[in-house]
Amino acid sequence: MMLRFTKFFLWIIVIGFGIIALYLFFAIVFNDAYFNHSHKIDTKLASDFGQFFGGFVGTMFAISGTLLILVTLISQIIENKKNQVTNHFFKMLDYHNENVRQITVSHVNPSKDEKSEGRRAFVIFKLQLRELLSIVDSINKKSKLDLTDEQIIDIAYIAFYYGLDNDWEDFSEDKFSRYEDKALIMKKLLKEKGKSKLKIGRTNQTSLSSYFRNMYNAIKMVDRNKYLTKKEKVELIKILRAQLSNPELYVLFFNLVSRFGKKWKDRKLIIKYEFVKNIPNGYCERFNPNDFFPMIYEENELNKNNFA
Repeated sequence: MMLRFTKFFLWIIVIGFGIIALYLFFAIVFNDAYFNHSHKIDTKLASDFGQFFGGFVGTMFAISGTLLILVTLISQIIENKKNQVTNHFFKMLDYHNENVRQITVSHVNPSKDEKSEGRRAFVIFKLQLRELLSIVDSINKKSKLDLTDEQIIDIAYIAFYYGLDNDWEDFSEDKFSRYEDKALIMKKLLKEKGKSKLKIGRTNQTSLSSYFRNMYNAIKMVDRNKYLTKKEKVELIKILRAQLSNPELYVLFFNLVSRFGKKWKDRKLIIKYEFVKNIPNGYCERFNPNDFFPMIYEENELNKNNFA
């Protein structure tokens, strides 16, 4: 920020000196003291004019030239800083994509003996998370817990992320400690897990922890950078956003609504960079992303343009 201010300040001075020098140039050249109306060259007048012009107006242009060199140097420093953060961002993006390629998960349906890799794994994550959301929604209605949609999402996502198992019931219950009915919620979830034909209690933190951590750090790095312009930041993060498949956006949305999204929301990263604007309408079932993160979503934007 300091370099940008210095560059702007120097530009103001350069322009100021340039205007003054230009004004003095015409004022001196056409001044009666030096302006010769005859066609004869007055060598003494020319000599006096050259000394005065070179010493006064020439100095003004010399100062402007020196300041322009400083502006150029500062511009180069800013460009180098931008290139450094941009290169680092793309390295993190490469790491992100490599991380995605290494994700391997078995099907949530035990009867299907298959594994999904890379972005296909998020289809399986989506199936598990959707089932957990439905179960928590049902528990809320049947037990009359009066949970908000955000709380339902938080409980379902915690179960999805950390998993459900009788062997770590105390650990899981501790994660629900913010809820008054934590014991009941845990008991009901474990009961539904036992009844379900799907592996809804499987933990996914090993696969997703570094995935979301790297994504957040890449965006935070760009957002905090003082050399990139707002437009440049938006364009870089748009590149990352374009890498996300719909199933990834599904898991990401519920991650952001849950307690894991607090740091994103505190820094207003989701709204500022429209990070979930590509989620299709109705893709998150009864949960409308626009209720949590108001913005113009891509599908609505396209529909608006089509009818314009």
